[in-house]
Amino acid sequence: MVIQANDLSRTYQIRKKKAGLPGAVLGLFKTEYLEKRAIDHLSFTMEEGEALACIGENGAGKSTLIKMLVGILQPTSGSVLVMGQDPMKRQQAYLRKIGVVFGQKTNLWLDIPVEESYNAMRTIYQIPSQVFEKYKRQIVDMLDLGPILQSPARKLSLGQRMKADIGLVLLHKPRLLFLDEPTIGLDINVKHTIRSFIRQMNQEEGVSVLLTSHDLDDIEQICDTALVLQKGKSYYRGSLRELKERFACQKVITITGTEKRNPCALYPDLRLEREGRKTTILFEAHAHTMEDVLAHLLQCYEVQDVSIQEPGIDDVVAQIFGRKAE
Repeated sequence: MVIQANDLSRTYQIRKKKAGLPGAVLGLFKTEYLEKRAIDHLSFTMEEGEALACIGENGAGKSTLIKMLVGILQPTSGSVLVMGQDPMKRQQAYLRKIGVVFGQKTNLWLDIPVEESYNAMRTIYQIPSQVFEKYKRQIVDMLDLGPILQSPARKLSLGQRMKADIGLVLLHKPRLLFLDEPTIGLDINVKHTIRSFIRQMNQEEGVSVLLTSHDLDDIEQICDTALVLQKGKSYYRGSLRELKERFACQKVITITGTEKRNPCALYPDLRLEREGRKTTILFEAHAHTMEDVLAHLLQCYEVQDVSIQEPGIDDVVAQIFGRKAE
């Protein structure tokens, strides 16, 4: 077990200010505070080697949770163990086992070449030279960092810096990787490289990953399980596949071919979107099984091609939080 959180809470006090000059003057003599509970009695566990996505709207408590797990923020109540250690004690044995990336907040030294930052990490973590050089070459090759190793971090583009940052936090071979919005603002090619690299580290090296991201492609391509937060509370904890099956409203079948008869004659609640010889059929997941609908459609069309579309995680999240998907 890499994470054990039990009844974890974090509360902030926010100073209440009244508008205008009278409010400012009154605030000098009487201070009022509002209490905001960012994490609310949250309990969950995470297994070794798991790739867990923490999903939630803005303000749901995702970043606050990571900061408590890392040891930056003290929980208001409850307890948490990460790799069997209390994060707030920040013991060396614990810090050697984790790596942390907060999107757009670099761990690199900005005014020295990337390679010098990497060499500094070897000194800090006391990694034997041969072991360090071998693993550094592997990271440099996988993330295509060779062209930027001699460049100061300040001169790098955002995508180059993020790749170098992820390489940096993996140099000491952490067993648990915390990623808070690791691909924010990056182009599609850099995102693909980072996602593939993280997934490979998880599957081949057994690195546990806790990811928060608003880019739902990150979640689908890196993670297998999810923790959904709503107002600081656990709304769901389980596999991404089960999350889709539980909350996906619609399923989609696309058929290319000639329509022999109207499929809505038997299933009047089907929704059809026709474009030439291609027809997209949408139906409510709770109303019909995929097998029944597909068998019926194959009788209604002379089929040249058929595809079944899995519901996207973006549709599922939109359903959970009551928003219409764009």
